[in-house]
Parts: sequence; structure tokens; C-alpha cells
Amino acid sequence: MTGFATARAGRGRGVLVGPVGLVMRTRSVVAGVVVVLLLAVLLAVSVLTGDLDIPVGRALAALAGDGTRIENLVVVDHRLSRALAAVLVGFALGCAGALTQTITRNPIASPDIMGVSAGAGLFAVFLVTRPETAKAFGDHPAGQLLAPAAIVGGLLTTALILGLSWRAGFDGMRLILVGLGVNAIALAGVSFLLTRADLENAQAATRWLTGSLAGARMGDVLFLAPLALIGAAVCAILARDLAALRLGRDVAPTLGTPPGRTEAVALLVAVLLTSGAVAVAGPIAFVAFIAPQAALRAFGTAGPPPLAGGLVGALLVLAADLTAARLPTELPVGVPTAVIGAPSLLYLLNQYRRRTSA
Repeated sequence: MTGFATARAGRGRGVLVGPVGLVMRTRSVVAGVVVVLLLAVLLAVSVLTGDLDIPVGRALAALAGDGTRIENLVVVDHRLSRALAAVLVGFALGCAGALTQTITRNPIASPDIMGVSAGAGLFAVFLVTRPETAKAFGDHPAGQLLAPAAIVGGLLTTALILGLSWRAGFDGMRLILVGLGVNAIALAGVSFLLTRADLENAQAATRWLTGSLAGARMGDVLFLAPLALIGAAVCAILARDLAALRLGRDVAPTLGTPPGRTEAVALLVAVLLTSGAVAVAGPIAFVAFIAPQAALRAFGTAGPPPLAGGLVGALLVLAADLTAARLPTELPVGVPTAVIGAPSLLYLLNQYRRRTSA
């Protein structure tokens, strides 16, 4: 077996061998270092700079717990919380997108395109526009129930998509087509709720639907951090099985990978990560779609890499939020991601059409 063939066979099992494997591993390490360094730089800029002029020394003192009340409020409660929330939201969406694209074996698949984000958003908008509903669950403000509502919405929407698309087996393209239909229905439901809500609640829901991190606080970080850690751990454990799954459901069992179980676990993790991110920042468009494809090209992997996709997603959301917050008129973070994502989707659709028609 030639070195190239050996490398390809090893890649199917999640292990790269020979000169090709060494080059690929080196490329992945270099790309990982670059992404982490960029994340660190953007985090520093986000925390140490802002509209209120606080010297760097005083900002560092606030981070160390020695700042004044105003400095702690601005630097820790606002800037640091928002930056960490951006990183966690981006990681969750990028990781979820890579998992979705892997199990569907389709580069244009993502939780937002398939309707998971819209389903989570529908339940959350229902809670925002119908705050009296929260009273049925006890004496809790509607805001405290937003995260559970989004997660329940994401899970129920995914169950509906799977139920409608299951036909003697799991088919990626059928799943995407059904997801697009469910996505349209969920968006129609959101529009209906907005037209029936009072002005104040409708405005709050509309701001949330554009995807925004302006209101992110440390409580949101503490909620999303465990989900992100669990998702990262599961992705690391499933790395070999996901690599085998990329070769097809027929090939995976010959490599010792049960395709059904791997797809179910990966999809569950993707839904939980997406729903958690939607609960914190609203449905931020295109991140789950762009990040895995950008990571695939930057890291040179055989398929969309979940952990690397998460890192690229974190970098993308943090950069978009930093850009949106520094404009003369602050925009929601979903606006810059949509500006980048829409042309990317058209490009990949064109590439996919050329490949399938060749």
C-alpha cells in the first residue's frame, strides 16, 4: 500500500499516518495556535476597551477584584461577561454545526438552516410575548424560564423533524428538506406571535430574534459553560466514530462504529448546544453553517471538525460582536454574521451543485 493510500485508510479511522499525516497534523496545530491567539487578542480588546474610557491599569485592577464599584460593573459585569458569552455561544454553534454536517454528510446543513434554532426561538418568543405563561410554572420571571423553554423547543423541533424525515432509515438530504419546511413553519409561528403581542413585548422579542449579546451577564456564562464543556468532551470521545461516519453509514460498521448510535448522540449534543446558545443570545444566523466549513479549510481535516469548528465559531462571534458594538450605532451581533453568511451559503450551494452535477 502506498503512503498516500495508507494515509487515506488511516484517515478513515481518525488516525493519519505517514508523511501526509505529519503534514496534516502540523497544519492543524498551527491553525489551532493561530485561532487561540486571535481569540486571546480579541478577548483583551473586548475587556480592556469600550465606550467608557477606563485606563488599562484600572481595568486590570477590576479584573483582579481591586476596582471601584463602577469599574467592576463596567469591566467585569458588562465587558467580561459579554466577551465570554460571545466565545461560548460561538463555540456551541460552531461545534453543533460541525456535528450536523457530519451526520448528514452535507456541507450546507446546520441547525439554523434545518429549523432547530427557529424551533428553540419559537418557544422562547412565546414566553417573551406571553409572560403570563410563566406563572403556570410558579413564581418565576419569564427571563429565568427562557433557557429551559429554548432547550425544550429545540428538542421538540428536532423530534418532529426526525419523525417526519424517518423512512426506513436516516437520510441526510431528506432530513435537510424536512428541516427547511419545519423552519418555515416555526418562523411563521414567530411572526404570528409578534403580531399578537403588545408593543413592549414585541419589541423585546424582535431585539432578541436578531441575535444580541448586549444583555449577556455572568449568569448566562455560568449556564452555557457546562453545556459547552459537555459538548467538547462528547466530541472528543466520538472523534474516531465521527471520522468513520464521514465515509458513509455502510462503511462505518466495518470500522467498528455503530452509525445509528453515533448519529443519535451527535444530534442530541448539537441540539442541546444550539438551544443553549439561542437561549443566551437569540438565533444568531449562519455561524453554525460558516464555522465548520472555515475550520475544515483552515485545519485541513477530512470533514467538518467539531472542536476546531467550535473554536472558529467562537472567534467569528467574538469578532462580529466586537465589530457591531464599536460601530457609531450599535448593531446586534446577528447582522455582521448574516452579512458574511449569506454570500458563503450561496457559494457553497453553487459548489455543491457543480459537484453533484459533474
